[in-house]
Amino acid sequence: MKIKTPLFIVFEGIDGAGKSTQAGLLYAFCKDKTHAALLQEPTDSQYGKTLRKMLKGEIPGTREQLLELFIQDRVYDVEHNIVPLLHKGYVVIVDRYFYSTAAYQAGDGIKPSDIVKMNIERGFPVPERVYFIDIEPAIALQRIQMRSGDNKDIFETLHTLELIRKNYLSIADDRFAVIHGTGLSVKDVWNEVVKDFEKHFVTG
Repeated sequence: MKIKTPLFIVFEGIDGAGKSTQAGLLYAFCKDKTHAALLQEPTDSQYGKTLRKMLKGEIPGTREQLLELFIQDRVYDVEHNIVPLLHKGYVVIVDRYFYSTAAYQAGDGIKPSDIVKMNIERGFPVPERVYFIDIEPAIALQRIQMRSGDNKDIFETLHTLELIRKNYLSIADDRFAVIHGTGLSVKDVWNEVVKDFEKHFVTG
């Protein structure tokens, strides 16, 4: 079994969808067979740290400020992590990328597709595959409440999650593998992910 490298894979989904778990499973699957790295946005850069505080509501921030910080954080991630690792022939797996920014920051006249276009025009690399774990927002919110209690991000309300899911589906193109996770176990979702991954990126 040989994995095509270099390879850039992104996991997306509304909060509570289980995408981080699936990203970790794919990383474990790949690292036994080739060089692999698991990254996450926001990063631990100064921009990412400020973003996390804004998302927790610890410091105020407008939609425009959040969007600009996401871009600056992604510049850092691409220059310091993603591109160097791809040049070394790694499988690079990222938990959230510019599709998250598009789904979460759209509004006030800014369409999700505009944000995707903005990121591509900045020269950020486009992944070969986006695994979008799609679950019902009400189920996602239940998971968030069980996990976090009252310590939720500013986007973690039912109405907001419904809008974000709609935004995601509006930008899903042929790079997306949409995996319907509602009612499925972690193992069932993983089986769907690995089946698609092996179909497109594994030989032998």
